[in-house]
Amino acid sequence: KIMKKTTLFIVFLIFILAYFLRVLFLSKNSLTFGYDQARDAYVSKQIINRDVKIQGPPASTPGLYHGALYYYLLAPAYLLGHGSPVVTAYWMALINALTVFVVFYLGYLFTKKAEVGILAAFLFAISFEATQYATWLSNPTLGVITVPLIYLGLWLWINKKGKLGPILAALGLGFSIQSEIFLVYHLIPLCIWLFISRKAVSKKSLIIFGITFLFSISTIIASEVKFGFRSLGGLSALASGSGENLAYAKSLGDYLILYLNQIGRIFAFNSYPGNIGWGGVFVIVLAVYSLIKKDRVGSFLATWLFSHIWVVTVGGTSTPFLMVGIGSAVGLIIAYYLSKFPKPLMIFTLAIIIFGNISMILKENPKGSTLFSIQKDMLLSKQIKAIDYTYNEAKGKSFSINSLTSPLYINIVWTYLYKWYGLPKYGYLPSWHGRDQVGQLDSLEKKNKPEDISFLIIEPMAGIPPQYLDLTIGEEDSKTKFIEEEYFGELRVQKRSLQ
Repeated sequence: KIMKKTTLFIVFLIFILAYFLRVLFLSKNSLTFGYDQARDAYVSKQIINRDVKIQGPPASTPGLYHGALYYYLLAPAYLLGHGSPVVTAYWMALINALTVFVVFYLGYLFTKKAEVGILAAFLFAISFEATQYATWLSNPTLGVITVPLIYLGLWLWINKKGKLGPILAALGLGFSIQSEIFLVYHLIPLCIWLFISRKAVSKKSLIIFGITFLFSISTIIASEVKFGFRSLGGLSALASGSGENLAYAKSLGDYLILYLNQIGRIFAFNSYPGNIGWGGVFVIVLAVYSLIKKDRVGSFLATWLFSHIWVVTVGGTSTPFLMVGIGSAVGLIIAYYLSKFPKPLMIFTLAIIIFGNISMILKENPKGSTLFSIQKDMLLSKQIKAIDYTYNEAKGKSFSINSLTSPLYINIVWTYLYKWYGLPKYGYLPSWHGRDQVGQLDSLEKKNKPEDISFLIIEPMAGIPPQYLDLTIGEEDSKTKFIEEEYFGELRVQKRSLQ
């Protein structure tokens, strides 16, 4: 009993460490806040106002949608934080850190050794990739905790450890699909292990799995029925190879290179992110060794680590989040084999892993979710400085804004930020003199011509076709006179006046 209490206390301390590392820079507003984040914030506020949602965010493939579960997890945080993205990030980081307990339990179940579970939990706690996901306010982040639940349930199931296995596996898979529709690929390794362990799988457990799984994706099913099975068009596009994410890979060799690059990066970001080559090769060697030796635990983890191979043809270099949840398996397989190393070698290897992850966290996390964001400087800290600049230059007078954004001509980010931050602090809102915002979730008051004082907000150009910069500035020059320009990293604001 003393040992159990001590073990639980250590795991709890690791959880505290994990949460600390994830929110380390949030107090400085080091939070990526772009179009997706603003859109999801508005939808969550609609849920708060009792507007029930059954359709989630759109996937990159037209016609496909993720589940609505993410919106419902965001809603309480936006309610309690009065619309604050920072409060919401603290909340999502907490959910991310809870994965520590899932990883610990898996490590313990694999070996019956608490120290293996503790080591695996610690490696997840300090994982650079996991900390990047923690405050990235985007639907794939849920996969960090839901994907390990699949494999926890599966391991319990195939080893006849209680009746909870098929329920956890089904909830993990269903909620993972809610998080990111393409995570359905985890169904394949699940089926492989159910087949291998078919003597341990009863018909009753399969029925329980099926019922629970259908429940977990019920909102997706309801959305398909209500909106006329739109996903069929998206699936057709994927089957015909016409999806947007397929432009990179044209032949088998391209897919192989793409896959190796993707897993190499993800493996490294959870082992030694300071060197993608070393970190990636280290984990790949462990996984391949497990398969060759036919080690049951190692092979189980290897199928989890390599599971992304089934979906590599639908994702390019811009979709690293398709591998969300695999990072936990990296920590588990490293912990599993490190426990077999001689103590000096284990400590030396662990020290290198700790150094690589902590140094990368300190270097990258102040810049937001750099692994996933396209517009690197869409940071809340810089956006707030830009908004303060416009109010300070206006000196209490009315002013209008225009913006060059990604996606083009959609001002939802700045509308949200001015209403959440600018209005309470300064007591009034700017008007909008840019292109029509009809059909958007929200917009500022539209004016046909700029105010005497106006501003052009130019977002970081990554993701914006370069020709639109000259076009937008040209349109502004025809209506207003340029006075000065302030930079906030790659984000810039031009102060203007009427001609």
